[in-house]
Amino acid sequence: MLVKKFKTVLLATSILGMAAMAGHAAADTKEAQVRISHYNKQFGTFDVKADQALNGKTIQSLDVAIWSEEGGQDDMQWYSAYNTGSDPLAVHFDPANHASKAGDYAVHAYVTYTDGSRHGVDLGKQRLALSEPQLALTQNGIQIFSKLKPSGQGELVSAVWSDEGGQDDIRWYGADAAGYALADYDGHKGYGTYHIHTYLREDEEMRPVAAQTLQLLRPSASYQLNKVKDTSYEVVISNVPFYMTSIYVPVWSDKNDQDDIQWYRAARAADGTFKTTITLKNHNFELGTYQLHLYGSGPLGNEQLEGLASSAFNVDAIAAYEDPQITINNHNLKKGTFDVNVMETADSKVIKSISLAVWSDADQANLHWYESDHLSNGQVSLTADVKKHGNKSGSYNVHAYIHYTDGTTAGHILPNLQLNQAEPLPLEPSAPRIITYISETNTYPVGQCTWGVKELAPWAPNWLGNGGQWAASARAKGFRTGNEAQVGAIACWDDGGYGHVAYVTHVDSNNRIQVKEANYQNQQYIANFRGWFDPTAAYWGRLTYIYPD
Repeated sequence: MLVKKFKTVLLATSILGMAAMAGHAAADTKEAQVRISHYNKQFGTFDVKADQALNGKTIQSLDVAIWSEEGGQDDMQWYSAYNTGSDPLAVHFDPANHASKAGDYAVHAYVTYTDGSRHGVDLGKQRLALSEPQLALTQNGIQIFSKLKPSGQGELVSAVWSDEGGQDDIRWYGADAAGYALADYDGHKGYGTYHIHTYLREDEEMRPVAAQTLQLLRPSASYQLNKVKDTSYEVVISNVPFYMTSIYVPVWSDKNDQDDIQWYRAARAADGTFKTTITLKNHNFELGTYQLHLYGSGPLGNEQLEGLASSAFNVDAIAAYEDPQITINNHNLKKGTFDVNVMETADSKVIKSISLAVWSDADQANLHWYESDHLSNGQVSLTADVKKHGNKSGSYNVHAYIHYTDGTTAGHILPNLQLNQAEPLPLEPSAPRIITYISETNTYPVGQCTWGVKELAPWAPNWLGNGGQWAASARAKGFRTGNEAQVGAIACWDDGGYGHVAYVTHVDSNNRIQVKEANYQNQQYIANFRGWFDPTAAYWGRLTYIYPD
């Protein structure tokens, strides 16, 4: 705190006068003993303390004026402490109050006693020398921080290199105005010992300040597996090094080698951990032992995958599967129709077909069964029509039976629906209507990704080329393309080679979708191999969607 009434006294008192007062104080045992203590070389901080003499006068306050020699007294600051019953009195000096400059600092102390007398002490010069900077590993690089900064025109610079390959990756970094420098990981290579040598560059000379080393350990991580439900598990990954920015979790069951392997990309949570969810449906609900590996990537390894950990877990039984989503849509009371839609979820079994029993007569005389095994993207729809039930108005019972690929069947009783007798259709116009249906044979090689998408999206033309060429070829044929994920669109990845295409079945966001595809990891049939995944991940190539309309 600046105390103006002492500033005049200080400026009017010569150094010799202060020295005389200090000498007089030494001979007078009643005067307080003033000293500098707790000097921290790295941070440049220290305390000024006033100890009351034995049987000496009672101290009322301690006021200390401190300034750097550079620039005279332009950065002079007053530090004050008052007697509150504790002894000794002390003030704390921080060079941050003086622009954190290194160099010599003058320290003048004044002790005021309760009897109104005042005693001044010249504590001489306190040198704040440049010292070893603080080193820390951050997400983007090695942080080099120097609390004290050179006076005058000097500049702190640091040379950084790794042991690997000698000094072939040496780079220089200059500290900014706040004393920080950042050695980017992507400017260096490898793990192990890193050398950080800091110099003061001034008047075209380089004077050494510190020579330090830092260990950049080969990365590892730990994880915890939490069972969310019978059909899914959450992986919580912790102790991830700062220099790992992406975490991938491949999972597969021991049955049939790695035919069900899925790569899950973990997302960073607010608490710094990474999390992802393993869906057993992506692994055909296999029982037994599963393998789980952790891989990370980041700028230090040029985004290459680095193994972090591996382990296994067991799925002994699945007692509860999630029901598929069953909805009734397009209920048309006047027309006498409604649709029943059934759609698989990420935690439901794979549907083979559905049967729908609908009737209104108490004796089920007008019962009619609707059947379908034509699934698209795990979804099937059936339309009930009152004309199939004697065209009778009334309240209709609706029972749905879901047949799964594992041979089981589950029944669901849906809410009753009111249907009215359908009105007769209008007469056909005198001129006959001719409707032409064009069917195009799939000419792509069977088992390839292009063949799979053509099977799933018949509206896609033949002769679009390799998967990576589809977006440009479709655009040339007048199809709309873009970057927004949509159900029913075709995802096209162009990696500069053959590329890949897939049919979008579910969309949570542009960074979380599900697809059906063929030739994924050389599996030449159509399936949902990956579950939820991020289609924008760099290793899949440039992504473009082709839309059907």
